[in-house]
Amino acid sequence: MTTSAIIVFGLGAAVLWGGLIVTLGITIYNEKKQAENI
Repeated sequence: MTTSAIIVFGLGAAVLWGGLIVTLGITIYNEKKQAENI
């Protein structure tokens, strides 16, 4: 693999993991807010 391919792969993985973590964080945050409202 060339350096550019590794960089592109790393950026793609970072974006995927970042999106997954943000989605989980928002889901947990919304569940906590709903639990307080009950």
